[in-house]
Amino acid sequence: MTKKSLVGAMPLAMAVLTAACSPAPRDPLVGDSTAVKQPILTTRLRPYAQPLVPVTIDGKPYHFILDTGAPYTFIDNHSAETLTQALTDDQVPEYFRNYIERLGTLGAGIEPGQVKYWQPKPLLIGGQPIEGSVPWVGMDLSLLDLSYGSHVDGLMGANAFRQLNWGMDNLTHTLTVWSRPPSTAGYTNCSVYQDAFGAGPDLAIQLANGNGGPMRIDTGATYESISQGTLAVLREQGATVEKIGQSTRLAANGTYETATYLVDGLHFDGKPVGRTRVYESSDSNNLGMAFLSRFDNYVFIPSEMLFCYNAKAFTRHDAKPVRWVELSSEGGHLRIGTANTVPDSLPKGLTSGDILLAVNDQPADPRDIESIRRELTNTPAGELTLQIERQGKTMTVKL
Repeated sequence: MTKKSLVGAMPLAMAVLTAACSPAPRDPLVGDSTAVKQPILTTRLRPYAQPLVPVTIDGKPYHFILDTGAPYTFIDNHSAETLTQALTDDQVPEYFRNYIERLGTLGAGIEPGQVKYWQPKPLLIGGQPIEGSVPWVGMDLSLLDLSYGSHVDGLMGANAFRQLNWGMDNLTHTLTVWSRPPSTAGYTNCSVYQDAFGAGPDLAIQLANGNGGPMRIDTGATYESISQGTLAVLREQGATVEKIGQSTRLAANGTYETATYLVDGLHFDGKPVGRTRVYESSDSNNLGMAFLSRFDNYVFIPSEMLFCYNAKAFTRHDAKPVRWVELSSEGGHLRIGTANTVPDSLPKGLTSGDILLAVNDQPADPRDIESIRRELTNTPAGELTLQIERQGKTMTVKL
């Protein structure tokens, strides 16, 4: 996740190339052996959640979130202690230390005391090593565990993202990774994206008046973030910008509140995005996993800076939340309103600290936390039945 992307309402600096991606004589993959095109990893995706990638370090399994909003590899300090050695200040390049300390990631600025630097080691994804020239950035990522629903050892940032090719399928909920660029023949559209040092992939997003600019694809974020300036421009153009409440977001040094809106007026590849739930940001425009969930499937090919996709029903209107019920994963259970809730926002019948056991008779698995969040938020009034545990007693709450 990032706060370092900046875009205003300006004439497009980048043309979007949209084309039918069918094989052509110039396709460099034509003639390659089948073995070269085989993926190195296929793993399950959690619907709407950030992609969690299994990796191997020193022969042991770990799990890192693919976070294109982070520039480098971040690692949980507790995981790093069992893997490698901490670096002294004189072992960390001064430019890198200064860059990290100025960086906004995980939703807030990083304080120098929160960061520890570690000797990097190769991350193996399906046997393919991912290496970098800079130290691992160590932080306490325990809050991320609470929000994500399982332990996260670290974040693979844009430097790791650029070394492989990433395909995601929202219909089968799978992530596929290739070491070589896969064929684009199976995708109906391809668009170029921008990339730069300290950044991730930026797609061109148009506003209703034809202006626009690049917005950062941030696979480490669940929802979109829109800057105050862009919200103001959308209002001027007559787009819907409806404030729907305050939300609590995860930050490196805790949680923080931000305004939440429903907006329309955004377009991609000439197609309206539709009414979208977004967080307000002071200076950045980022597209999270909610935006990417609008595609049936898609692939990022960093060597060609191509984003190819299929989308039978891209335009989608997010509903206004029926209720606000934030969840955290603690002790193998989902708890209601403890780690990241707006005060006094819980519906009547729920208390902060309640353990969520089931939703409409389906067990509440912490690994499904993001899907359950959406179910609690969007299920119409009168159609939601929760089984909870409070102070050792099981009870049913209907909302």
